[in-house]
Amino acid sequence: YQIEKKNKRSVVTVFGEISYWRRRYVCPGRKAKYPLDQLMGYDKYKRYSVLAVKNILQVSAVSTYRNTALAVNTLSNFNISHSQVG
Repeated sequence: YQIEKKNKRSVVTVFGEISYWRRRYVCPGRKAKYPLDQLMGYDKYKRYSVLAVKNILQVSAVSTYRNTALAVNTLSNFNISHSQVG
């Protein structure tokens, strides 16, 4: 594998937004991959961590999307809209 490029990625966790630099590795005949994302458990194109999604789902199970967004925005370090909750 060889380094193709470096990208910056931001992920929202229950503690707030974190940003980090990651390297994309390529090998002829294989798919390119980001080993750091795989190691940390972040899926492709996902912005929220697993724990943040779990907490949002627990609140949305007993409330409307608008009230869930209000609760998350009030009690956490990040903002989310009601459509993102849906």
